[in-house]
Amino acid sequence: MTLRVSLIILLCLSISSRLFAQAADVDIRSLITSIEEEKQHIAELQLELERHNAVLTEISKRLEAITNATTPEAAAAPVAVPEKSVSPRFDVYGESVMRLDNLRQSYVDCPSCPMRTRGRFRVRLGAEGRLAPGLRAVAGISVGELNDPNTTYQTLGDNFSRKVATWDRAYIAYNPAPAKWMEVTAGKFPFTWLRSSMTFDVDLFPEGLSERFSFDLNKGTAVKNISLQGLQLVANEKAAGPDTLIIGGQASVRVSPARRLSTTAAFTELDFRRPEGLLRNQLTGANVGSRNTNEIILRGGEAFYASAFRYANAIVETTIQTGIESLPITTALEYQRNLRAASSYDSARSFRIDVGRHQQKGDWNFSWHVFRVEQDAIVSALGESDWHAPSNVIQHRYSISRMLHPNVIAVFTWYRGRTLDSRLPNAFLAPGLSPGRRDPWASRMYFDAIYRF
Repeated sequence: MTLRVSLIILLCLSISSRLFAQAADVDIRSLITSIEEEKQHIAELQLELERHNAVLTEISKRLEAITNATTPEAAAAPVAVPEKSVSPRFDVYGESVMRLDNLRQSYVDCPSCPMRTRGRFRVRLGAEGRLAPGLRAVAGISVGELNDPNTTYQTLGDNFSRKVATWDRAYIAYNPAPAKWMEVTAGKFPFTWLRSSMTFDVDLFPEGLSERFSFDLNKGTAVKNISLQGLQLVANEKAAGPDTLIIGGQASVRVSPARRLSTTAAFTELDFRRPEGLLRNQLTGANVGSRNTNEIILRGGEAFYASAFRYANAIVETTIQTGIESLPITTALEYQRNLRAASSYDSARSFRIDVGRHQQKGDWNFSWHVFRVEQDAIVSALGESDWHAPSNVIQHRYSISRMLHPNVIAVFTWYRGRTLDSRLPNAFLAPGLSPGRRDPWASRMYFDAIYRF
């Protein structure tokens, strides 16, 4: 009996063990299957995450490309993004100038000598667009007389008349990233070469084409930059007849032998082809910017310059950092000669000294510039209209300015000049003054309040 019970118990235990083993085996296989399914799901999630990361990386690259394309640093490193993905950016600029203009010249027994005070103003407004990497387009308007290319000011008091505003600049400039040493400018643009108001009026914007090639050199050398520039300017285009062109170029070098000393030397040659178009516009009143002071001759009933004009101009400009950040000192020497003059009145020279700057609120600037320009050293039609005369003149310019606000400057300017040789034809003399007598000094004073943004 006991043996039988024992056998039954052993049989039950064996059956229970087999049943338990079968159940455990089923659970393990199920668990392994579940683990494999989770592994596959995790792998799918990883692939999806990688796809999302790739999309985010591409978006980040495009945003960086757009940002770089709108900053001057864009030329430093090309971006591997198609140009069509770069969005254009436009910046607006503007300027408003209110001026009190005072003119005085007199000598004994001259009741008709000029004594004039007038209010004048200038407004400029425009936009600059960065259309693609390295490509800029600029267009702007300003007030000014239509027949006076040498000024952008209007005079108050003409029977409350409306004031004329026209385009004063419209150009494109291309500075490609792979060749950041090159810039090509075309249209009506601000001066792109080093010059002074002795050769071209400060308010005049030339028209045509300019190509500049500028190379920065090793920082360990005294020579910091060498630049070459070509100029092809159209002064007067005619439908029938020859055009008035100015062809030439400039070579310049900048050296810095000491940390606080920098000198730039520039040599410019400009050849004027058929400049009589400028002269006839002066004589007919089509150009009232500045009066003719060059010697002229008549041939076949038409006016011509007695001289041809080919400028050879040299400027040496030096800047010294004094240790006071807001008071750098800049000096400039300039020599100009007309290589095709018909007389010995063919040269000009100037000297300038500037102390201070116009960068931050509270900055001061003091300046003195003196010019001595003989009759046929320059084409008078393009000379400085604020002077007593554009050529055959000795002219001083004194100025003092103060930055009242980052956008506001107050400026006082005093022009003091007289005719150099009153005996020459077309010399500009005080009313009633006979040739041979010394022309009295003429003073013109400007009080300007300038707002820029």
